[in-house]
Amino acid sequence: MIQRVNFINRGSMQNMIPLPTWAAVSISEQTETKLKHGWYAIHRSFFHDVDPLVNKTDEPHVLMNATHAENIVAFVESVAPYIDVMFVNCMGGISRSAAVAKWVAERFSLPFDQHYAPYNKHVYKLMCEAGQRYKDKNNES
Repeated sequence: MIQRVNFINRGSMQNMIPLPTWAAVSISEQTETKLKHGWYAIHRSFFHDVDPLVNKTDEPHVLMNATHAENIVAFVESVAPYIDVMFVNCMGGISRSAAVAKWVAERFSLPFDQHYAPYNKHVYKLMCEAGQRYKDKNNES
């Protein structure tokens, strides 16, 4: 069963030599992060580091949406019984990956620095909502 969750940047994730009891959620804008072989499982998701309440821009970008969050939740739930560590990466390893890692930590009662503030609030909100829908659908309390 999952024991720990870590969030890191793209470069660190690409250089990591994984153990077969590790899984990864890899978040990119367009180009996928090149990960080494050996992960238990990898889920890739593509969306920009944007919070619509904070970032007002006319530049084209892909916002994280409910489908992204539901897919990540389903992946995490499916691999959690079989892994020791979940790694979550995004480009900088600061906000998107931290938001997903925060949700994973709360879901599985794992340590997370509650004073860490720069996580993406939009991503975290969608993860919490998707997690609740997953619990409701699967009759979990």
